[in-house]
Amino acid sequence: IWMLKQCENGNPDRIAALARESNLSHVLIKVADGAFPYNIDLDNGFDYARPVVKKLQAQNIAVYGWQYVYGDYPDQEANIAVARSLELGLDGFVVNAEKEYQVPAKARAASRYMTILRNNLGSLPMALSSYRYPSYHPNLPWTEFLERCDYNMPQVYWVKSNNNAGEQLQRCVNEFKNIHPFRPIIPTGPTYKQDGWVPYESELIEFMQVAKKLNLSAVNFWYWEGCRRDFPAFSVINIPS
Repeated sequence: IWMLKQCENGNPDRIAALARESNLSHVLIKVADGAFPYNIDLDNGFDYARPVVKKLQAQNIAVYGWQYVYGDYPDQEANIAVARSLELGLDGFVVNAEKEYQVPAKARAASRYMTILRNNLGSLPMALSSYRYPSYHPNLPWTEFLERCDYNMPQVYWVKSNNNAGEQLQRCVNEFKNIHPFRPIIPTGPTYKQDGWVPYESELIEFMQVAKKLNLSAVNFWYWEGCRRDFPAFSVINIPS
């Protein structure tokens, strides 16, 4: 989930009901952007995430918060991540690091940020969300992020390509086997449109089937509101056994 107000019109009961009907094991909600909280009304301070987290957890669905990080102010970014995780009672936390971290000099910022998170969140499960092929992004500080994470959630988006979703997931897993430290992979697939490209239903099924064949514990998709708006039929996809 990116913007909660655009998910089921922001209705916590409907979000939780749909998640339960879909047999979801976990939901990821954006709770911070850089050094600032996210999914909070800037005018009245209302926290849209809080009731959704509680409703989902009441359905035994784990809720992971996530934060897009920039690396210029790692202490401040870490502090808001810690605050949001604790005040919302999250079941886990995901660090979303992308282009801003493709600078060798930011390895220290990544280490600093992750150290603060781990020191303050204890054993709370944490994951990294970033690119699917580390070979394409050698300057991203993979080790500094992953050494304090429990999971790796690479973004396996086959944008501008079709009919090779499973192949891309397999390559992603193979590449990360060469990155230290290796962490269990929970890939994120695409349920969004971009520049005329759309994922096919058959590709999403293939993506999930290959994940099962690779013994990956779970998958997730980016992103709820985009999927519900552009691909309503995807809500009823069943994975053949």
